[in-house]
Amino acid sequence: MSSSSKDSTSDPEALQMHRLTKLDSRVLDNGLPYTILTRNEKYVLSCNLALMGLCCSITISIYWVALTQLQRDFHVTEEQINLTITAYLVFQATSPVFVSNLSDHYGRRPVLIVCLTGGLGASIGLALCNTYWLLMLLRCLLGVFLAPIISINSSVIGDFTSGRDRGGFVGVVGGFSVIGQGIAPFLGSLFDARWGWRAIFWFCAAYNALVLLVTIILLPETKRSIAGNMSHLPDKWIHRAPSLVHFRGRFTDTLGTTLEPPMPAKYNPLEPFLMMKDLDVTLILLPCALMYSTWTMSQASLTTNLAKNYHFSTLKIGLSFFAPGFGTIIGALVSGKLMDVFYRRMKKRYVEKWSTNPEAERPPFNVIKARLSLYYICSAIGGVFVLIYGWCLRYHESVAIILVSSFIFTVSCLYPMNSASTLMVDLHPERSGSSTSLNNFYRCGLGAIFVSCLTKMNAAMGIGGTFTFMSGLCALSMGLIWLVLRRSEARAK
Repeated sequence: MSSSSKDSTSDPEALQMHRLTKLDSRVLDNGLPYTILTRNEKYVLSCNLALMGLCCSITISIYWVALTQLQRDFHVTEEQINLTITAYLVFQATSPVFVSNLSDHYGRRPVLIVCLTGGLGASIGLALCNTYWLLMLLRCLLGVFLAPIISINSSVIGDFTSGRDRGGFVGVVGGFSVIGQGIAPFLGSLFDARWGWRAIFWFCAAYNALVLLVTIILLPETKRSIAGNMSHLPDKWIHRAPSLVHFRGRFTDTLGTTLEPPMPAKYNPLEPFLMMKDLDVTLILLPCALMYSTWTMSQASLTTNLAKNYHFSTLKIGLSFFAPGFGTIIGALVSGKLMDVFYRRMKKRYVEKWSTNPEAERPPFNVIKARLSLYYICSAIGGVFVLIYGWCLRYHESVAIILVSSFIFTVSCLYPMNSASTLMVDLHPERSGSSTSLNNFYRCGLGAIFVSCLTKMNAAMGIGGTFTFMSGLCALSMGLIWLVLRRSEARAK
């Protein structure tokens, strides 16, 4: 890397301006490719990341179908057993802020291996526990170890993708993470119906062990200050995976010319919170967090209402979760493709308009508008169908209407949620671990608050009133998206 390039990267604002005024994000300043990975190799790594994401998302909801049974076995109230969901969400919000930040300093691979190992131990403990306090403690530990995986996954994708194809890969990996939350209750119902609730956690432990083995073998280090564009062989053994044998002959960067400047040596656990000084970060993350909270509340309420008001068996409740489960699959694939299409279309216009101007005279590319173009439409559709969902539950309408509403609401939620993750990596690729963990903090923090209040909200307003309230909050939050788009357009002029 040249000295001038190093100077430009020493100032974060100058670095961001340089990145947003580049005409082709697929090529580094020295003319080398942004990554040496082929598209198929990117998909292989993305599959590994998706499997890891499922470890986290499955553990959130796989035991929801057994909540009433756990309530009886541990001799606690409905509100107390719901606290096991809240406890996980609290640590799902806070843990990535501190752990994902470590991956920016010490690499993605070692942090992910530690997270999977800790999750394996916690899952085994849950399968063996006999007391309520231990159940709560192990759910907290599960959140500490597994929750950072999703935000680190977004960082890994940012390492080997450019802006042109990042949306698609983030959509697929992020979507599969949400898919786990959608289909996990069905899996849980199968194990609970045949072997009881302990089998649910034994399955989680077995799946976690399998993914840990695959990750140790397959996932190489991707942090660009350690591996560059993947043509630089990492120095430390912990950053080397057996799969690097496949890359023999492509480790041509022996001088480290593709390496990015390393993060400061001193680890600052509060570093992600410093990013909140950027007003755009809060304006983007808060509305998306409200959408996620509303979706999580709808999933949590589905189990209880189908059991109590419709007298569904555990297996039938699990089958009902196929509706939002398929919604996450479709939403993940469609949202990723839409983000890439809109990004490329706007980037093409930008290049055509400004390609003849020197970089210093070009305005920054409006990446915020490119990612959030469809936010209003998706949020509005989601708001309508969550209203239908809530009031149909309130008046015990046909289950078919409830499940169709849940399906459409889930599909519409995926675009706002995935666009936030992608945009955080676009804006802060050098601190992608910190930025995506902050996104997780907003989403899961609000989710924990609202889920913990769900029972009391239903008692005070009824379930129809609860989701009317949440729909109204989501509608009001669209004003924040309007504000951030206006700010981005002003900068792009």
